Amino acid sequence: MLTEEQYVLLREYCSALNTVEESFMYIVDSFTDLDKTDGDQLLFEVIDAFPQIEAVNEQLLNVFPHNDSIHHIVDIFEKVQEKASLVENKFKDAPIKQSIISEQFYPVFAAWHRMIDRELKPYIVS
Repeated sequence: MLTEEQYVLLREYCSALNTVEESFMYIVDSFTDLDKTDGDQLLFEVIDAFPQIEAVNEQLLNVFPHNDSIHHIVDIFEKVQEKASLVENKFKDAPIKQSIISEQFYPVFAAWHRMIDRELKPYIVS
């Protein structure tokens, strides 16, 4: 059974991850929709959110010390961070940056997000 504080943490964490996912969709759309001009700023915000995601991941390990699935999924987040580094290294090269985001960074994040969401949803949906 979760404490109220843990429940709030999970609920807000899942909400924040949904926001990051929505941001990724906007960023990818901005590559072809010229009306969406703030994709790069949103990308900075997504990448800036990763230390907070990592911090909550560490808290999840304490909330669920015996849940091997959550521990494994938290470990997988490292692959998402590796893709973020690829983007940061190619930020000035728009075609390469867009390719990395569309074909690697966003898909890896989305797959990871589905995994963590599937594990946490039962704890926050009544």
